[in-house]
Amino acid sequence: WEGALEKLKILNYEVGFCDARGKKPFNRIHFVFPIANTSQQFDDFISLCEWLFSEITKDTNFFKRDQYDDPNTVANKLMLALRQVDFRLSFPAQKLRQANGENVCSVIEFLTDKALETMKFKWNNPIYIDADQMDEALANDDEEEDEDQIMDDIEEEDLYAEDVNTDQNQMHDLNESILDGSSRQILHGQIDPIEWKIELERVGQKLKTQQVSSTNEWRAHVDQTISSKDSIDKILEETKGDLNATNHDVTDELNRLKVKERYMNSQFTVLCNNYKEIKQKHEEYETRSNTTNENVAKYTNELAELTEKLEDLKDSFDSKDNGMHDTSPLVRIKTALQHLKSEISMYELRIGVVSHSLLAARVNAANRKRIVMSKNAKKRHGKNRKVLLSNKNDDNSIGP
Repeated sequence: WEGALEKLKILNYEVGFCDARGKKPFNRIHFVFPIANTSQQFDDFISLCEWLFSEITKDTNFFKRDQYDDPNTVANKLMLALRQVDFRLSFPAQKLRQANGENVCSVIEFLTDKALETMKFKWNNPIYIDADQMDEALANDDEEEDEDQIMDDIEEEDLYAEDVNTDQNQMHDLNESILDGSSRQILHGQIDPIEWKIELERVGQKLKTQQVSSTNEWRAHVDQTISSKDSIDKILEETKGDLNATNHDVTDELNRLKVKERYMNSQFTVLCNNYKEIKQKHEEYETRSNTTNENVAKYTNELAELTEKLEDLKDSFDSKDNGMHDTSPLVRIKTALQHLKSEISMYELRIGVVSHSLLAARVNAANRKRIVMSKNAKKRHGKNRKVLLSNKNDDNSIGP
């Protein structure tokens, strides 16, 4: 994961991924061990994969999770997307749901390598610093670190020196007398040994000795080279015979191996040819078996469809057969006919009654009409008779 993190820094993921999504840069163990919020870790892993896929394929929709996808579905989609970019490691998709561990780190490592290939990034050969330059650089660093400490110590020593200078004048006369008598008696130290040890422990670690390179250092290297050559020549004379014997033995063994190899090749050529023929036949049989299995699967599906159709036909025939042997419809038809006959007879009776009533009403109306007509005729006859009588009377009166 540390290598993948460095490659992500080369891809400038702090700007392209972290700033765009409002996330913090990952630490060196983010996807190595599980964290407290596993859902956040899984979300970071899937978001990082989406960004890397977009950098590889230049298509933001190549791998994109939906809003309502569960983690199992997202892990399966991720495995399918990895297969499309030629990811060859094989492990269950459930391993990616954990969002930590070796499998997750291998996926991120693979995607970062693909992204670097897409951007045509090339690794240059490392530049190694010479040992002398490295030592000088380390020495310079140590000197810079020690300068600050020495400056602090100098300040302390200045304060200490101020106190000492006050006593130097008083000790000057004493020192002169001691120096005068030093040639005639044993010198005794005037410094407390305990204070001397304490000061030595404080300052001794900061004191450094620098080895001054001599102008004749190359001569020492030449002398060392000559002595090394002499020792190598002595050892070579002693071991040359052993090396030649070993070389002779190894050569003999190699020749024996070659002879054995030729013998085995000559002996097993027939077997190799038979093996090749059997292997070819096996491959042909496997091809036929695969073809046969496909045909069997196809015919099995067709048989299942035909079986379903046959079951449907049987059900329809059974329903029709049951309807043909069932006499209940005939019974219902007979009862309905009887009911219709009874209703017809009842309606015929009603029609007869109604027709009789109409006939009686017509007869009564005709009789009333005849009576009225007879009465009207009588009235007209009476009026006519009266008129005739009045006319006769008038004629009689006019005549005499």
